[in-house]
Amino acid sequence: MAWEAKRGKVALTCLQVIAAPRAQVVANNYNPNSVAPDKMELLAESVADNGFCFPIVTVYDPERDVYVIVDGFHRWTIAQPEWLDIDPVPVVVLPHGMAGRLAATWQFNKARGTHQVDLDADLVRALLEQGLDETEVAQRLGIDLDTVHRYKQVTGVAALFAKTPYSMAWEMVERGD
Repeated sequence: MAWEAKRGKVALTCLQVIAAPRAQVVANNYNPNSVAPDKMELLAESVADNGFCFPIVTVYDPERDVYVIVDGFHRWTIAQPEWLDIDPVPVVVLPHGMAGRLAATWQFNKARGTHQVDLDADLVRALLEQGLDETEVAQRLGIDLDTVHRYKQVTGVAALFAKTPYSMAWEMVERGD
């Protein structure tokens, strides 16, 4: 596994929490995770009872001067005035480019729950469009190449398979029977 090479060298990003103004934290446009209304109520109850224990994972966008959410959208949501009205909110900032952000969102979501297949497929497409090859996508997301291919099929075969070399699935062999 790719993670084994990082044994003993993992960044303790959780120790680098900053308090960011809630208005400066914004949602991403690619998260394939969703939470049922009753689970949102439970999350709000948990934060109200236990405090904000887990920071929102972000990347900083200097052009817009905002923190873009990588993980923690629902924690950010319950920080809004219509829920618990928490301001500022705790964030950690990852040093990722777009491909790293997409992969991190997938990893966080997959490690704890379920996904929506169409949105998962969109995330695979986005990683491919960022220039990652199929093997890199599979490695970063912890899936096999067959799964990458299935997701590519969901999002539109022609464009995503354009760079894939063609090969015959089988060959004809003449037999002298």
